[in-house]
Amino acid sequence: MIQNTATRALTAALLLAVETTATAAPPAWGRIDDSRAANGRFTFKVTDWPADGRLAVPQGFSEIVDCTADAEGTRQDLVVEYNADATTIRILAPAGDRPAAVAVDTADETRQFDDGRIVLMARNATVNGTKAKLESHPANHRIGFWSDAAESVSWMQKLTRWGAYDVRLTYSTASPSGTEIEVELGDTKLAGRLESTGSWYRYATIPLGRVVIPAAGDLPVTVRCTKLVGGAVMNLKAITLTPACEGTPPVQAEDGTVTLHGRDATVRGTMLRWEPAEKKQTLGFWTRRADAAEWVFTVRSPSEFDVEVLQGCGTGQGGSEMAIEIDAARPTAAQIAFTVEDTGGFQAFRPRTVGRVTIAEAGDHTLRVQPQKIAKAAACDIRQIRLVPVTK
Repeated sequence: MIQNTATRALTAALLLAVETTATAAPPAWGRIDDSRAANGRFTFKVTDWPADGRLAVPQGFSEIVDCTADAEGTRQDLVVEYNADATTIRILAPAGDRPAAVAVDTADETRQFDDGRIVLMARNATVNGTKAKLESHPANHRIGFWSDAAESVSWMQKLTRWGAYDVRLTYSTASPSGTEIEVELGDTKLAGRLESTGSWYRYATIPLGRVVIPAAGDLPVTVRCTKLVGGAVMNLKAITLTPACEGTPPVQAEDGTVTLHGRDATVRGTMLRWEPAEKKQTLGFWTRRADAAEWVFTVRSPSEFDVEVLQGCGTGQGGSEMAIEIDAARPTAAQIAFTVEDTGGFQAFRPRTVGRVTIAEAGDHTLRVQPQKIAKAAACDIRQIRLVPVTK
């Protein structure tokens, strides 16, 4: 996909902010992993939490739209607090065991990142009313003064791919808990209840649910209030759509086989998608090297496995180079590379054993497949990947 001028400018600005942060003195509390900075994502590695649990965000960061941590394997949403002019930003952690790693998602403008995440920012929204309005400080743009429950906020976003997305909303409110909202995305409506964050400058992010967008193209998104508690609805910062699992996370079968069907993948990209048509039933539109498919699957009986790919590729389109990675974040990570074969059609599927891996532990694991080089118009279609136990 060719980026337009505005997108290139935003990307350049983001990378400049990253470079500025990287060249500054390391934060007193630890270090920042910026390996996913191009997608607006950072990991704060915290070796020394401040005693008050308030982690200082270095200056120069883009606007924070989501902040989470892992606490004993459970996702934990964290609060981000600003001072009045947003010159000081703190991530707040509850008392007790504080996380060693904090995931920080950022964005400066409404945009779609290469990993498929779409962020709708307040500064690019349309206010449908006369009282609510955009309030702006560096790193803190929000729709405030939303005192009339009849008003709404909207965007029109162009989606490059259909599919499943998890929807989250970032807001603050000093009003009492209990205000109810509705987010309408095309023909789907998701409801949410707002809890008080204790301050108009203290922001939380809440999950609203999952939406399945049936077609690419223009997607209208509207946020409205359905029940107002207190004097104002909220300060609205952002709506985030993150690609989600298209089906159900796979579990190893009784015969030991693990079947990773395309319908159960999570797409990380802007063009790749699950194609549900009966004659297709495949991951297709694999036209970008940055696009990947991921599965989280459960192994009950660890084993050595042959990796079998059910792959199709159009006449004259073969030769793309693909990489499979299993458990990339673990010391036991395994990689397999294979070259796509021409099968005479993208839906002319042919099973191929492309390598062998050992999964030594029961539990949840991750497999990711991504092009390393696309030879022609598209890499391939993949209907499924199977992990077949090796019999000895």
